[in-house]
Amino acid sequence: MIKGKDGSNIPKVVIERIPRYYRYFDWLDGQAEKISSKKLGELMDTSASQVRLDLSYFGDFGQQGYGYNVKKLKRELGNILDINTKKQVIIIGAGNIGRALTRFNAIKEAGFDLMALFDVKPILIGERISDVEIHHIEELPSYLDTHEISIAVLAVPKQVANDVARVLLEHGVKGILNFSRTDLEVPKEFPIENIHIIDKILALAFIIKSNV
Repeated sequence: MIKGKDGSNIPKVVIERIPRYYRYFDWLDGQAEKISSKKLGELMDTSASQVRLDLSYFGDFGQQGYGYNVKKLKRELGNILDINTKKQVIIIGAGNIGRALTRFNAIKEAGFDLMALFDVKPILIGERISDVEIHHIEELPSYLDTHEISIAVLAVPKQVANDVARVLLEHGVKGILNFSRTDLEVPKEFPIENIHIIDKILALAFIIKSNV
């Protein structure tokens, strides 16, 4: 578990909300000097007490009777998320998802350097997408050994996802963003985020059906 400023464990749901807080403070910057936890809670569709609790894991940012200084807390949240430190990323799989993410400008804006793509299809090797070159998957181990890759995006068929994940772990990748439709067999403590799009669509369909 990740520890907060007071030494307590930070729940995963709180960690997942911090980028959303940053996004709201980035939007507020230039529009307001300060904001109360009540108003911020209304914007984020949560309670003022939840806002205060979430942010308290990372420090004492608010002032009673004043609220939160927008510029200051945006800067603090940026430091927490390490926005200003360049991090190197690769994408495994140059299919529709891999190509779309390569063209996604927000990756660069969030402080990530997209270094390379990898695929198995010979016809794709050497192609460049938004100036990012596609390499053969066989080059992956040697590439990882000569580059400090923080995050690998996994956009490969589920049948090979765990084989690729093992290579990534063995060669020093710090975390995986998993778009493959399978749960990866990695150590429990290894940082991984699963993006199962079909699961989200099915859950949304269920909610729609239930509301009819």
